[in-house]
Amino acid sequence: MNQEYHVAKNGNDFHCGSKAQPFFTIGRAAAIAEPGDCITVHEGVYREWVQPMNAGASELRRIVYQAAPGEKVVVK
Repeated sequence: MNQEYHVAKNGNDFHCGSKAQPFFTIGRAAAIAEPGDCITVHEGVYREWVQPMNAGASELRRIVYQAAPGEKVVVK
C-alpha cells in the first residue's frame, strides 16, 4: 500500500486526508488516489456520487475502498 486516505463525517475536503485530518467526502479522496492507495471510510451515511480519477494498475496495485473496521458505512 502506498498511501492511506481517511474520510469522515467530521472531516474537511481541505484537510490532508490523514486519520487525524480526514477528508469530508469520498469523492475528494477518489480524486487524488493512485494505484496501490487505500481509502478508509469512517462511520456515517455518505450521499454522493463517486467518480474515481484513476484506476488500479493491476490485480496487485488496485485502489482499495474500505469501511473502517467495526464501523457502519452507507453510501447512497
